[in-house]
Amino acid sequence: MGIFDFLKKDKTESKIDFTVNELKKGFMVDYFMKTWEVKKVYTYDWGNNFFSREYLLDSGNEIIYLHVEDDDELICSVWNKLDIFDIDSGLAGSITASDDAPNRLVYENKTFIRKESSQGVCIEEGESDESELVNWMYENPETKELLSIDRWGEEEYGSSKGKYVEEFEFSNILPR
Repeated sequence: MGIFDFLKKDKTESKIDFTVNELKKGFMVDYFMKTWEVKKVYTYDWGNNFFSREYLLDSGNEIIYLHVEDDDELICSVWNKLDIFDIDSGLAGSITASDDAPNRLVYENKTFIRKESSQGVCIEEGESDESELVNWMYENPETKELLSIDRWGEEEYGSSKGKYVEEFEFSNILPR
């Protein structure tokens, strides 16, 4: 070892500055004054070479979903699961009968307007089975709150309430 070898950079140095787009199962991340663990990672293929990712985050006493899409800029949203019957007890039956979701929904005395609908495929990281889905996204124009309705197969539904967040709200992203 030469006299100046200690100044040379170690080539095996670990990466310490991760972004939300680089999250993986087992990573830890700080958000909203809590530390969350990434429990699952989902990739959505919406067609036309458009992909998004969703991370199931667990703080120990709360679970949220972080959805990230790169559409010329990073768009992040945080979601909490809802029971579709809490939105409207007849909504699932209506969608099944008409094969489409309504253009407006009222939830918690707020009107949500359908912003978009998409067909896609979802795969959980580490799994081989793909699931096809149709997603309808709604937004309340005043509060900017979001509602999402997912249809998996013929009669399986999921729903979530969310909001847009900024990437900088997530910090201390580290592998476990």
